[in-house]
Amino acid sequence: MSYNTVMVALAARGDEKVVIEEAVKLAKSSSAALVAVHVNDPHAGEMSMMMDSAGPRLDEEDIRQRFREYGFLDEAEEIEVRIITGGNISTLLAEQTEEVDMLVLGHRRMSTFKSNLMDSVDEGIVNHAKCPVLVVPK
Repeated sequence: MSYNTVMVALAARGDEKVVIEEAVKLAKSSSAALVAVHVNDPHAGEMSMMMDSAGPRLDEEDIRQRFREYGFLDEAEEIEVRIITGGNISTLLAEQTEEVDMLVLGHRRMSTFKSNLMDSVDEGIVNHAKCPVLVVPK
């Protein structure tokens, strides 16, 4: 199958080399455009009174730097990067997949306890995506 646009969703936790590799490989094999997307929590980069953190607020250059760190120098300069801010990652990413042929995202295994209580974020994304999804184990 041939694709025109491949999107890779990145949490940007530093463990997504295999996810980026698969997205790049898929895009190259189809001569497709590659789009990287990241969702910032609305409170990212802010201090919390509860001593937990929503993590850093990432921008376009942070995502390009991830590609460079993993050896994809050309792709880092050529990709379209979309940074979204919002709370419901599954819904926000689903909106981004309306004009995409394939979404690539990573999967990090949850503990048995957590998996019995809730769906993983990637499962929610798969349930809402408007295109096929390739889930890559991290």
